[in-house]
Amino acid sequence: MSESFFDQEAKRHPAGFTLDVKRVLARAIRFWYVIVLSLVGCVTIAFYQTRYSERVYPVSASIVIRETQETGGAELLFKNSLIDPYRNYLNEPYIIKSYPLVEKVIRDLNFDVAFYREGYFMTTEAYSYMPVKARWCNSQAGKTGKLIFKLKNEDQYSLQDFNEKLLPERLFTFGDSIEFNGLSLCITKLPDRSIKTFLEVPFLLTILNAHEMAGTYISRLNVEWAEEGSGVINLSISGTNPAKEIDFLSGLIASYGQMDLDKKNETAQRTIAFIRAQLLGIKDSLRTVEFQLQRFGNSSRIKDMSADAQRLFAKVEVLELQQSELLIHKNYYEYLDEYLGKKEVNLDQVILPSSVGLTDPVITMLLSRIIDLQLEMKLYLSTEKVGNPLVTAKMEQLQAIKRDVKEALKTLRSTDKIKADFLTKQFQAIEKQLALLPASERQLIAVQRNYSLLENLYVFLMQKLSEASISEASNTSDIIPVNPPMQGVIISPKPMQNYLLGALIGLLIPTIIFILFELINNKVQSKEDIDKVTSIPFIGGVGHNATAGNLTVKEKPKSGLAESFRALRSNLNFFTGNQTKKVFMVSSSISGEGKTFTTINLATVFAMSGKKTLIVGADMRRPKIFQDFGRSNDQGLSTYLSGISTFEQVIQTTDIDNLFLVSGGPVPPNPSELLLTNKFEGFIKQALEVYDFVLIDTPPLALVTDAFVMSKFVDHTVFVMRQNYSPKEFVHSIDEYYQSGKIKNMSILLNDIYKSGLGYGYGKTNAYHYGYSYGYGGRKRDGQGYYDE
Repeated sequence: MSESFFDQEAKRHPAGFTLDVKRVLARAIRFWYVIVLSLVGCVTIAFYQTRYSERVYPVSASIVIRETQETGGAELLFKNSLIDPYRNYLNEPYIIKSYPLVEKVIRDLNFDVAFYREGYFMTTEAYSYMPVKARWCNSQAGKTGKLIFKLKNEDQYSLQDFNEKLLPERLFTFGDSIEFNGLSLCITKLPDRSIKTFLEVPFLLTILNAHEMAGTYISRLNVEWAEEGSGVINLSISGTNPAKEIDFLSGLIASYGQMDLDKKNETAQRTIAFIRAQLLGIKDSLRTVEFQLQRFGNSSRIKDMSADAQRLFAKVEVLELQQSELLIHKNYYEYLDEYLGKKEVNLDQVILPSSVGLTDPVITMLLSRIIDLQLEMKLYLSTEKVGNPLVTAKMEQLQAIKRDVKEALKTLRSTDKIKADFLTKQFQAIEKQLALLPASERQLIAVQRNYSLLENLYVFLMQKLSEASISEASNTSDIIPVNPPMQGVIISPKPMQNYLLGALIGLLIPTIIFILFELINNKVQSKEDIDKVTSIPFIGGVGHNATAGNLTVKEKPKSGLAESFRALRSNLNFFTGNQTKKVFMVSSSISGEGKTFTTINLATVFAMSGKKTLIVGADMRRPKIFQDFGRSNDQGLSTYLSGISTFEQVIQTTDIDNLFLVSGGPVPPNPSELLLTNKFEGFIKQALEVYDFVLIDTPPLALVTDAFVMSKFVDHTVFVMRQNYSPKEFVHSIDEYYQSGKIKNMSILLNDIYKSGLGYGYGKTNAYHYGYSYGYGGRKRDGQGYYDE
């Protein structure tokens, strides 16, 4: 079935370059040693990378944050809100990763003073095996530096400035506080480690910035809840020194737990300080009232009062107890007003209202929210600048809640005033009844009333003081370790993964190179390259010749190359109908593609088959075909077309039976004009009267247009392209000539096939073994073989 119009248009206008996978595979097989070298090289690199990379280990731990509903020690004695402080569990991961906490751990563990050992390929920290430990003798935040440290003996060591190695070493004794280069250090021996194997070994004593170290640890520290709704937090960190990371997590858990306990104790301590301040004023007043009461005798006199007086005194006692509570509330309101009005105060240290017996849920919720916001602001301020929009938003929220607290206080004061006014009215009613009693009883009740008020206040505050003290003594941290820090399986480097990756890269590099060669190679490689671009019939292929001449068929008539020309002759019969008296034109785009080589050997196989064959050297600009036959160029086509010679005079015999030659002749000044005369047509007609086949060797089409002039006198044109030599864009040009009708009855011959196999269209088992001859006919030689010009 013939090709459709759309198929032909697709060939004429290809969509773009398509990678020939088979050809890439063929090149890979051909250059297998490149792949082997690449594999060996990349796997070797992977080996050394694995061998000399620092091992990275994961270290993980878990803690549980005890729920507030769990029973504490003091709660077994009484219900005290001091041991049940407000806690926002969403903040806990951020608190654990906060700069203040992590930096404190680093300073406590002296991680900002470290020993390193320099190796041939890398420098590693000597934390796990160093027999000594260095720490600051006093706080020297911000200082950094490098010193060369050497162990001299069991009692001494030396230090030297890293940047001034020409200066002599200075000796120091273990355990002494020293000053060196402005650094105050104390280096001590570790009792469980020997120093003998490290004598005179240089170590790098590095002083690091604790704040910057905190940043690196925070970036590596992973803190997350074990699962949603649980109270368990998983901590994990990865590093090259698992012993150091274990110590870090242990120190972090301990510091976090201590911070939680300190926060609880701080609440109790602030409450105790507030209650003691209240007790100081009450004690003096209570002593004065006690002295007045003694003037009336002891309290047994109250029993001697009349029944009315005792009844009124009992009412007064109840009212005084309520009045004492209102007085405590008033003092707390004044404290809260004063505390919230201060500038630059830690609002998370406010005394909660429950500590003084105030159970209003609104004020408790607002103060809890203030504590929460203050903690969040501390976290942001530890890592962000003050001008950060998040910090600014939190400060605005804090100011809004403080205003809400003041409004709530106004409401509480109003409520307490109503209670106080009610108590005042009741006191006034009782005083009217007391006025009816004898003067001595009235005076006694008045003194007893004052004493009862102060005594109730004192007892209430002493009770709260006892509760706060018990809470402080019985407080325990809500942070409970579940799993201690433990080292996991090495996560980097992974030898097998590195080797596989090295092998993959080793295969990928040559593959990419082969693909790039295929992408940048714009030469015709195979029949498929031609078929993708043009619909011109492909007539066959000719192999590579190792001989230096063009008479290959004559010299080696039984060779595979000779067989390929016989196959070409047979294929031409399909176009000519196996008839004689035919004219063939052999052309190409540029010099060196093998048109002369093809013309001579194709004509030879015609002559060997008993057909009288004439070769016409139509390249009158550079006539050279006569040299292959050892003939002269004195007369030829140019002299015939010029009228200087006759047809018989330009015909030359050759050493091959039935093969005759017409040379191009002397170079004329106007070759193209000569071809346009009627003489050339007469020459062709006269030649067909004598010869069975006429083969015309033309100049390259890309250089001159002579072939277009001659094409109308020929029966078939064989267009020669050379493997890995002819540019692919020339196939487009020839296809345009074919489609436009400038050259008709054309077929393409692929010459100089020395690559074969996958992607080249010529396998090792083809009939003539095209791809397994090496060399190429012609008088000039390039990097691929001999060629004619």
